[in-house]
Amino acid sequence: MFLEKRMQTKRHVPVPKNICLILLPLMLLLGLSDAFGQQRLRFTSDKINGRRVGGERVNYLIGNVVIRQAETIIYADSAAVLRSENKAEAYGRIRVIEGDSVNITSRQLVYDGNTGTAHLTKDVVYRDGKTILYTDNLEFNKFTGISSYYGGGRMVDNQNTLTSRQGSFDKPNQQASFFGNVVLKSPDATVTSDTLYYNTATGQARFVGFTRVVRNDGTVTEGKEGLSYNTQSENAAVMQGFIENQDYIITGNRLRYNRQTELFTAKGKVKMTAKDKQIIITGDEAFYDKTTGLTRIWGNPVMKRPVQNDTLYLSADTMMSVESQIAAEKRLLAWGDIKIFKEDLQGLADSLAYRLADSVLFFYRDPVLWNVQNQMTGDTITMQIRNNQIDRMRLLQNGFVISKDTLINHYNQVKGRLITAFFGTEELEQVAVNGNAESIYFVLDEKAANVMMGMNRLTSSSMLITFGKGTVQQIRFYQQPEAVFVPPHELQEPQTRLQGFIWREEQRPSKDDVLFRKKTATEPAAAPETTSGTAAGNPAATPAGSRPTQPAAQPAAPATERGAKAATPLKKEDQ
Repeated sequence: MFLEKRMQTKRHVPVPKNICLILLPLMLLLGLSDAFGQQRLRFTSDKINGRRVGGERVNYLIGNVVIRQAETIIYADSAAVLRSENKAEAYGRIRVIEGDSVNITSRQLVYDGNTGTAHLTKDVVYRDGKTILYTDNLEFNKFTGISSYYGGGRMVDNQNTLTSRQGSFDKPNQQASFFGNVVLKSPDATVTSDTLYYNTATGQARFVGFTRVVRNDGTVTEGKEGLSYNTQSENAAVMQGFIENQDYIITGNRLRYNRQTELFTAKGKVKMTAKDKQIIITGDEAFYDKTTGLTRIWGNPVMKRPVQNDTLYLSADTMMSVESQIAAEKRLLAWGDIKIFKEDLQGLADSLAYRLADSVLFFYRDPVLWNVQNQMTGDTITMQIRNNQIDRMRLLQNGFVISKDTLINHYNQVKGRLITAFFGTEELEQVAVNGNAESIYFVLDEKAANVMMGMNRLTSSSMLITFGKGTVQQIRFYQQPEAVFVPPHELQEPQTRLQGFIWREEQRPSKDDVLFRKKTATEPAAAPETTSGTAAGNPAATPAGSRPTQPAAQPAAPATERGAKAATPLKKEDQ
């Protein structure tokens, strides 16, 4: 290295005499500075040989070499010292000791006593306290306290391992920097990034560039623009990233995480995507509590789910996902001004529970659903989705189905204690009524569909109604039905309505009503009380391991199943 340079022929360039007068003050200043800033190298060895190289005297040291400068001690098998320039080269089993903490070993070293810089190569091991660095290229400066490695390095302590292409340590400022393919492995997570800056005094770590954190429990956090983490407070902040838990992937503009509380928060364009149910929820803010398995999202949250080659949209003030190791206990809860929209289905409710295991939705508190010209209400409504299609609905307690006949501008009606509505590929096919069944059905002329022949008012224990093209086609009765036929000229308005009739078409939400609802509060709404007296989705009211709040036991459906042959509607002559 410097010895090779010394062996090259020196070139002498003539210097004007007067320049010495100009440079003399500067030379004196530099000389004084150098005298105070450096110390001569002192050395011992088993054997010392001296000779001139390039006009300079070089001391060759062989066997048990020891080179000293203040608190710096260099041990080696052999070395060459250029005393005039206060520099040394060392080879073999090299060990550098700096003060009480730094201990470096390598196979080769170049040391400049003027600058206090040591360049170590080949099998370098740097030890400082409990931290060990392995690399093949290390530059260490005793005066500045800065060490740098390049060409790859691996740093370990009692619990962590960090690898990168380059790195540096600024001991006075307690700052460490790592660049290129940074991988940090700890007992509970692995972090990969492009760049890492870490301050040992503040405990603040800042990852720059795309960063990925994979915890041993499977939780994944990614930041497109990096993340920051404080080892003292255990708070993490992620920019343009995502959090992945057991069931969902949560993305947002700004993500934060606290390791002590196991609480994740997300703000700005939040998106929560289910891994197995094709559910996507968007909103303004969200948090995920890992200890309870609850994820809450608010700020105009909207859920999207594919159904029947279409999309079911659902909006609310607040939504919550409940994790569980038991599949039957996983659910999605929503409350506060529920609105749903699908091309052939719309609805309203105060709160909702979505049981993910069997794709059943429970609508609570004055729910109403519309399908084509049909309106369905009840104290509670359940909706079953099978094979990505709406299969059936149950209207529990005070079930009421109203079907508007647009040809005659009248309303066919069915009510009862329990109503089960069966759906085909696109619309309502059959309605089965159990308990206190009542019906009003307007009979049309078979030859002139827009001519009404009269109205049937029926009561029975149970009945089965068949629909076609969104209107009533046939009704079948069970257990001694009672029927009254009223001809058109005898009809009066009160007779055409069952008790409790309310046509709520003006409340029917559009797609824009669901997707672009008015701005809600910036805080999540409180979970409501359900009809059973427990909070629908309030963690404190839902004991660990319990199932989501559900309606009371349901009475059996009529003996007739979907697809049974329906009887011809009753006419006046049948009475």
